[in-house]
Amino acid sequence: MQLNSSARVALTRIAGHTGMLELRDDAENFLEFIPAEASPGMAAIAFRLYARGLNRGVRAGEDAAWAKLRYLIGAAAAPSHF
Repeated sequence: MQLNSSARVALTRIAGHTGMLELRDDAENFLEFIPAEASPGMAAIAFRLYARGLNRGVRAGEDAAWAKLRYLIGAAAAPSHF
């Protein structure tokens, strides 16, 4: 199935998920189950939404890490009153 994105779909072999496909990323990591009758466009949209959420989460984590580092640098640069 051509998705016009880096997403992939695969038939699932997991019991209890008949009629479903596995949505996978470009590294073949499992992301989510989608209905087998989903159009290629819907699979591509699902992947883009996943990628958007992942990127926002990564950026939020980076922002928090930089804020913590700035705090620690500021705390280390502050004069000691002892």
